[in-house]
Amino acid sequence: MLLCAINNISAQVKSQVKESFELTSIAFRLAGAEEYINNTIPGYTADIDNYFSKYREHKLISYIKKIREEQGIAYDAVPAATGCIEIKRGKVIIDPQCDASKISMIDSRWTEESFRTFVRLLNDFYRQTKFKDFYTLHRGLYDIAETRLNTILVDLNAEWFKSMFGEGPENTIVVASLCNGPGNYAFNGITKGEKRGIVIGCSTDKEGNPAYSRFLITVIVHELLHHYTNPCLAQYWSQIDSASQIIYPHVKEKMAKLAYGSTNSTMIEWFNNLLTIMYFKDNPNRGFTATHLTAWRQHEGFIWMERSMTFMEHFRNHRNLYSTIKDFMPEIVSFVNYTASDFDNVLKEYDNKEPYITDIFPISNSTLPLGIDTIQIRFSKPMFGAYGIRPLDDKRISPPYTDYQPFWKDKYTFCIILDRSKLEKGKTYGFKLNRAFFQSEKTYPMKEDFPYTFKMPDE
Repeated sequence: MLLCAINNISAQVKSQVKESFELTSIAFRLAGAEEYINNTIPGYTADIDNYFSKYREHKLISYIKKIREEQGIAYDAVPAATGCIEIKRGKVIIDPQCDASKISMIDSRWTEESFRTFVRLLNDFYRQTKFKDFYTLHRGLYDIAETRLNTILVDLNAEWFKSMFGEGPENTIVVASLCNGPGNYAFNGITKGEKRGIVIGCSTDKEGNPAYSRFLITVIVHELLHHYTNPCLAQYWSQIDSASQIIYPHVKEKMAKLAYGSTNSTMIEWFNNLLTIMYFKDNPNRGFTATHLTAWRQHEGFIWMERSMTFMEHFRNHRNLYSTIKDFMPEIVSFVNYTASDFDNVLKEYDNKEPYITDIFPISNSTLPLGIDTIQIRFSKPMFGAYGIRPLDDKRISPPYTDYQPFWKDKYTFCIILDRSKLEKGKTYGFKLNRAFFQSEKTYPMKEDFPYTFKMPDE
């Protein structure tokens, strides 16, 4: 059944706390996996530690430590395997529709042997710990998580996915996870039914219950899109591989900070982020815009993102020729190859994205001229219109201002009016412009805070 209205989405895409995902997350917590060790929901994690403490020496836990060290089974490798597991009639089994011999196709860190051993030991752990009793005992907490996450999902525009890719997300499993903290993952099954899903972490409210920010919709859209963008890019990877090898070294250090340690993962995330921004351009959300998201991703290291968004306007303007993103992929391949050949200019463009101060009067570190009570600061680009001023340091005090708030004279010029009657002779004053608040219209902040000082005349 296809969705026909946004208002109907809550009946089609709903979250669920799945016993299998809580089971594997808890097992990895007991094995000391840092990404699953958190106290996001203090009462719940305390219950976990109290209930399962006597099972820390179970063979499953030592096996997890082994495959974590030897095969790198961590982070999204856990939900990748869990998506191929079911709990039926009190047993943990491999999904009957799942071809275990192909487990490495959805995550290369797994082998069929390690996966089968993991499931066998997981079943024994499930039985010995009476995990079902623990899970049932916390059903009320899980209900809270599902209800609250569903209030975020109701804003999801499933029709947009269908218009862009030819199919909507109504069959995607949305797992509310209480044990992996803020982590979020996408997973694919290897079943005949193309089982796929996303795992969404949570924060907590003051009562210690699962809570979700309205900004989480960006994460949900991002993770859902992986199910569409990854196959698209994989199909054309051979045609962009060489170009990607040119791009990657320029952004390698920034990508490493995001845990994208390869050319392939970098390009996958670039493409997925691009479509995420397109979603929010078509579906504006309170608190952030496509412009903000573009600047954010550029700052992270995807420094060709603004070019990418400009290029995707050709897709928008020719939907009569390209009914879906899949139809537009040959053009995207050409874009990637051209971008790589022109990357020196991409770097120059990025270096010039951040606004900087081109003129200031009076000049910093100078003596404030007689008769001057206004500091005027001019920027290289039209500005967003916000500002933030803070003390410079403990030695140089902030100057007294008039009752008039600092203001933007125009899109380029920021003004601060001083109260000269309160400025003391011979004293040095200073303040700092907070880079995060002084953003261009495209929401790029200054590269650094800007310190400003002046001295009052002795006479």
